[in-house]
Amino acid sequence: MEYESLLERDWMLLLDFDRGVQGVREQPLRLCYRRGGRRASHVPDLLVWRAGGVELCDVKSAERVGEPGFQAQVRAMELACAEAGWGYRVLCEPDRQVLVNVRWLAGFRECPVDPDGERERMLSVLAAGPALISELLVGACEPALARPVLMHLLWTGRVLVDVGEPLGDESRVWMAAGSCL
Repeated sequence: MEYESLLERDWMLLLDFDRGVQGVREQPLRLCYRRGGRRASHVPDLLVWRAGGVELCDVKSAERVGEPGFQAQVRAMELACAEAGWGYRVLCEPDRQVLVNVRWLAGFRECPVDPDGERERMLSVLAAGPALISELLVGACEPALARPVLMHLLWTGRVLVDVGEPLGDESRVWMAAGSCL
């Protein structure tokens, strides 16, 4: 995926991690509208598909959201999206801790080698209830090999953690609803 700013890159990563998102497309369309009697146009940053529908998103730093030109674009986008039955959001700087954790977990997108069957063992432990990361790793044949397996489970959403809190050995993890062994 291509991005025009680091802030847009951050949001694309967060949307990739969001299990409710089915797809994302960058700079998907151009909206032509009238502003002050003159022709104007705007290309929103992202088109996001979710199970519940579609939303267009603009990514803008909080310090620039109040600019009059951008506010005119927002009004035009809100009207067009309402007419199309789509949602519309302006995305500003994300929570720093969430971003740090999701960046870390993104390094575990690929399913790691699991020669000792740690995936099934950890899922069995979590089927009985939440556990700390340290508790899941202490029972591993080789904790250094088990950690990437657990991080991959977190990235895929089979296992959940509060990404708003620092991620460490004392983080509590649990099975996602509907997840099975």
